[in-house]
Amino acid sequence: MFAQDATGVTGTSNTSVASKSASTKNVKQLQQVIVTGTRASDRTVAESLSPIDVLTPADIKASGGTDLGSALNSLLPSLDFPRPAINDGNDAIRPATLRGLSPDDVLVLVDGKRYHTSALVNYLNTTVGRGSAPVDLATIPIAAIDHIEVLRDGAAAQYGSDAIAGVINVVLKHGAAKGNNEITVNGGIMDKGDGAQNGVQGSVGINLGDASSGKAPGWARLAWNYQNAMNTQRAENSDKSTTIAPTISTIPYERYGDPAVVTKQAMINFGYTLTPDMELYGYINAGRRDVTSNGYWRRWFQDRNVQEVYPNGFLPQIVNHSNDYAAVLGIKGQTAGNWHWDLSADYGENILTFDIQDSINTNLYRTTGSSPTYFHAGVFRNKQGVVNLDLNKEFSWGFLPNPVTLAFGGEYRNERYVMNAGEPASYFFDPSTIVPGSATPDNPSGTPYPGGSQVYPGIAPSEAGSFGRNSYAAYVDLETDLSDKLSAGVAARYENYSDAGSTRSGKISLRYQLTDTFALRGTVSNGFRAPSLAQQNYQSVVTLLQGGVLTQVGTFRTSSPVAIALGAKPLRPEKSSNYGLGAVWQPTNDFSATLDMYQIRIWHQVLYTDQLAVTPTPENGEVGGAQFFVNAGTTRTRGVDLIGNYRMDLSSFGKLNLTVSGNYNHTKILEVSTAAFGRDSQGLLTDSTPRTKFVVAGDWMYRNFDLHANVTRYGSITRLGDLPDASQDQTFAARWLLDLATSYNLNDWTFTVGADNVTNVYPTKASYNNMYEDRPDGLQYSSLSPFGFNGRYWYGKVTYRF
Repeated sequence: MFAQDATGVTGTSNTSVASKSASTKNVKQLQQVIVTGTRASDRTVAESLSPIDVLTPADIKASGGTDLGSALNSLLPSLDFPRPAINDGNDAIRPATLRGLSPDDVLVLVDGKRYHTSALVNYLNTTVGRGSAPVDLATIPIAAIDHIEVLRDGAAAQYGSDAIAGVINVVLKHGAAKGNNEITVNGGIMDKGDGAQNGVQGSVGINLGDASSGKAPGWARLAWNYQNAMNTQRAENSDKSTTIAPTISTIPYERYGDPAVVTKQAMINFGYTLTPDMELYGYINAGRRDVTSNGYWRRWFQDRNVQEVYPNGFLPQIVNHSNDYAAVLGIKGQTAGNWHWDLSADYGENILTFDIQDSINTNLYRTTGSSPTYFHAGVFRNKQGVVNLDLNKEFSWGFLPNPVTLAFGGEYRNERYVMNAGEPASYFFDPSTIVPGSATPDNPSGTPYPGGSQVYPGIAPSEAGSFGRNSYAAYVDLETDLSDKLSAGVAARYENYSDAGSTRSGKISLRYQLTDTFALRGTVSNGFRAPSLAQQNYQSVVTLLQGGVLTQVGTFRTSSPVAIALGAKPLRPEKSSNYGLGAVWQPTNDFSATLDMYQIRIWHQVLYTDQLAVTPTPENGEVGGAQFFVNAGTTRTRGVDLIGNYRMDLSSFGKLNLTVSGNYNHTKILEVSTAAFGRDSQGLLTDSTPRTKFVVAGDWMYRNFDLHANVTRYGSITRLGDLPDASQDQTFAARWLLDLATSYNLNDWTFTVGADNVTNVYPTKASYNNMYEDRPDGLQYSSLSPFGFNGRYWYGKVTYRF
């Protein structure tokens, strides 16, 4: 497995063939041409002015994971993809971070086109990427992917909002050539006997049109994915019998682990040559994921329980239905004047439904004498439509030795965020229905029974709504080789949002070939990220466990009277600066190494406030705490990426490919302009992702066998408490994980068996004074763990190619 292209990095410049040595030519012929971070048509990985990783299909499939985020987590040291549990919708849609920044700060493209974000807001206080509304990487079927290009550099001037940390460009399989079709059946199970998974995925291409002349004018490729994964259980007390009344166990029963997930996906992408200079292209992607995750166990004696319905208590569950749709239709070509043009329209939508099962509305039951146990709590929708026009052409200007690639274009984007109310029983609350004996001198009226469907109260009509905006953008990009040794690029972009004003960004990139084997590269850029519609308009009430007490906490949109009274203001774009300096070294065709240092500074960072105490009112219902989004942070991130690749020809003993890669990343908060973002929340920005991560991978190909090994070291993470004396802090130690797999190729068949986390490593257990991990309630592992807490996973795969 090579994190960059399997051939390594050359360090050649894009000059005339006559000016290059034979060895350099041989290397370049092996290199893969990239399409991310450049408008030039023949720029390779080695010649990139910015650091970029190219991940092949073999890389992506070299683990037991069947979703894209999990595969990337095992391949990229700069990416973090934790596995949260009991985190409401975050169990269903997991966020990925690049270079320790917010999941919002990485732009995802599919075949170079902007991909839509999910409808979920990461609103819980104990998770990585708190407050973000990320792209759901799991909606892209792995079987449809040809390769992935990960640009580890600020690229807002080239691609627009969200590209502060970098760009993940998923390049789809094209064509219908024989031998590129495949079907894979997979299955696996956790070492503890749970988490069983099975599925089938594949990709098949067909020719479109008359192929009598030898080549059909068009092609279409269908990819699909079906996966059924059972839940896992890693709570300290997994014996439900300890909850039977009147038993009161010291550690209560909980269900803590991965949710149960059923995934169904299909994607069709196509291309059709209309004329020798014009092609129609596009894709349609549709998928559904049904996720059943857990809340906290309601004990039989608590006011939240109705013993007439649940005499021994109950475990409410969230059933998320995530329906995702995306489509692109474009036409591109070349004019007689050698202008390359591309006109496209793309649309994406994520629909996230919250249903609640095995629950009850206690307030409704005590008010009316009955309550459902299954609720429809509401629907979140995020929609995005984009129209792009891109043009580029190479110009020969007499004062420059090489052609200049001039690219420019424009974009129109329309976005809409929708919240649909749940059924009335899911949000019913009568403040006059009082818990008997709850009156106190400070609260003589007593405490009402909690209302709404438990674990996730439904969206009330007053919270529902539809919110939209549009934006316009224009960009220009110049790229050339100023000499045989010096390459340069300049980009600028202007963007205007109907709700957030206008922004301007620029980027300068340079690459200098010091010797035939060694080059330096550097970039300077500024960028931006417009606040998402979800961050501006999301509003809901959730139930959180705080100090052993289940508490209702509301998130209010910035335009809400409750939020305004607490200091909320309209959100504005985040601004950033990005500096990168790197070196590329390839002393031989079989060895390459890159070292890239970076600094990213973000101003006006959108933060999700701490819980502010509020008094229950008709406007906020029964909540005891309120939160909202605010531009209040200034951060600085510094880091280093190191990647080394080595290929060995072992003659009669086959071939060996080795990769060593690592990342050091440190985020520091320079300023917080609100008191409602305490030390514990700041720690989620600075210490919740590993400061170091290293990956050592090898593939030995011998005759019909392919042996794969992957060792990943996840650095330590720290959960900071709110107390300045650090008495609530806990550091979770670094861990080494080993993944092994062996494949046997027999004609058109490949048989694979493997294990992830072979040595069955678990993270450090949460301490009892770590108030954020709920250890007293049996949640013995932190949701911040960068590799989860499931232990060893065994799997097998059978692939047929035709």
